[in-house]
Amino acid sequence: MTNLKKEVPIRKPEPKYMLTNQDVTFGSAINPIKRMDIFSPDEFEMFIELWATETLSHEYRKIVRCGGAGDMGRDVIAYINTDDDESVVWDNYQCKHYNTPLTPGNIWIEIGKLCYFTYIGEFTLPSNYYFVCQKGVGNSVNKLLEKPEELKRQFISEWDKHCKNKISKNKSIELSEEFLTHINNIDFKIFNHKTPLELIKSFEGTLSFASIFGGGLKKKREIPPKPPASIQDSENVYISKLFTAYEDSFQKSGQVEIDESELSNYPKLKNHFERQRVYYFTASTLLDLERDTRPNNNNIVTSLKDDVYNDIIDTLESEFDDGFKRLRVVTDRARLMNLSSHPLSSVVRADDTHGICHHLANENRIDWVDNDDK
Repeated sequence: MTNLKKEVPIRKPEPKYMLTNQDVTFGSAINPIKRMDIFSPDEFEMFIELWATETLSHEYRKIVRCGGAGDMGRDVIAYINTDDDESVVWDNYQCKHYNTPLTPGNIWIEIGKLCYFTYIGEFTLPSNYYFVCQKGVGNSVNKLLEKPEELKRQFISEWDKHCKNKISKNKSIELSEEFLTHINNIDFKIFNHKTPLELIKSFEGTLSFASIFGGGLKKKREIPPKPPASIQDSENVYISKLFTAYEDSFQKSGQVEIDESELSNYPKLKNHFERQRVYYFTASTLLDLERDTRPNNNNIVTSLKDDVYNDIIDTLESEFDDGFKRLRVVTDRARLMNLSSHPLSSVVRADDTHGICHHLANENRIDWVDNDDK
């Protein structure tokens, strides 16, 4: 028989993330790497442009997609931030949507275009040249990219077969002594590749990723923390406005000053105050999630704060007997908001929209007491 005295009870794990209807509504999402297989070549280029814009905007001042006829071997161009506005420093992302990983035979023509068009002065050499294929690169290409001089040697030896008559429709391009010198002066360390997993992992968790690959947001919303026992400096503005609203509700019976130490004399106000702090910190976790998942192109998704502000502003600017009455009516309205069309709707609760009102107050976008009511 088991000795029960030696058994140690297992503590129930504390949940870290909030369960949403998204979690129980959707089945397993298609693996994003497999989903890339069904992209058309144009769609894959557009995806790489979006990926670069979303994940690398801090490195580049401008990202341009120029794939198609006449691109001279440049699919997605990313211009690097420099102190010299006149210099052109850029990276190239060469997109290939094939059924198999890239082989050396797939890349010679692309390297050939770069060498030839920089030789005749169509554009400058990039700082980095990335091959990007949804199937990745094969072992042979990977080994060559790790050995730039061997990559250059094999490229030159394959010129006649893969490049001489394929770069221009109108003429054959010979490896003249001058052109060969240009090629030899190029540092082939600029050639590299991005793996499919790199593309996915650096992009995963954003709203843009979910809009392309489905399956809802991969990033989970954390369980809201309890408000700290002491008021934080970051709360001072909205809390000061709460106290002003409380004081305003006593205007008919005489002037009353209320702060945190006085709240215990007003049990209902104390309970109300404690709830507002809970709502404020609850909303903070939602706003953090929005910040972490929001596309760099802010026009794609409206701000939750702006949504709440636009919904409550007419009510806020109506006439009320006092600021506390205004606070309660406005936050009640915010709790009834319909955000079903917002990408984050599955994780938004009534406490969030209520709490966002206090974030708006904290940013001095709204006030509860209006002197025009006096």
